[in-house]
Amino acid sequence: MISCPDFQFQIQDLPDQGIDVSGKVAFASLEVADSERIRCPKPLSFQLHIAPVQEGVLVMGQLTSELLVACDRCLAAVPVPIAELSVCHHLENVEGVVVDLTKELREDILLVFPQTCLCQDGCPGLCPDCGKNLNDGPCSCGASDDQESPWAALDGLDLTEQ
Repeated sequence: MISCPDFQFQIQDLPDQGIDVSGKVAFASLEVADSERIRCPKPLSFQLHIAPVQEGVLVMGQLTSELLVACDRCLAAVPVPIAELSVCHHLENVEGVVVDLTKELREDILLVFPQTCLCQDGCPGLCPDCGKNLNDGPCSCGASDDQESPWAALDGLDLTEQ
């Protein structure tokens, strides 16, 4: 197994059985920046097999890492493992050149980023009045749990046809 620091590979003289490459690359190298919702503190690990095939090169393997994702309700940072275990790309016309797989592998890993995240089932979130994390216990801001919901007026709505 060959260790690589990025997703650029020399294809020249690729043996018939192919080569196995592995490594870690920072998300910044993939032009994936931290945001308010998702942080990427750990590098992206990759294990790839690159083999010559008719009219090109076949790249297969897996990508793994761990993200810190903000809970959708309380904003706590939640470690979320991510993995793309079925990377597969067929590249044509690459004989004797350096191949940069950054664009292809960036798309693969972005597709497995979480769309939603909760720190725990039933996370109560933040108090709408004072912003206290209700996972830590009730707040003391004076907000009443039995305060009338802004949707309560709809409870009396009669939708039967007349």
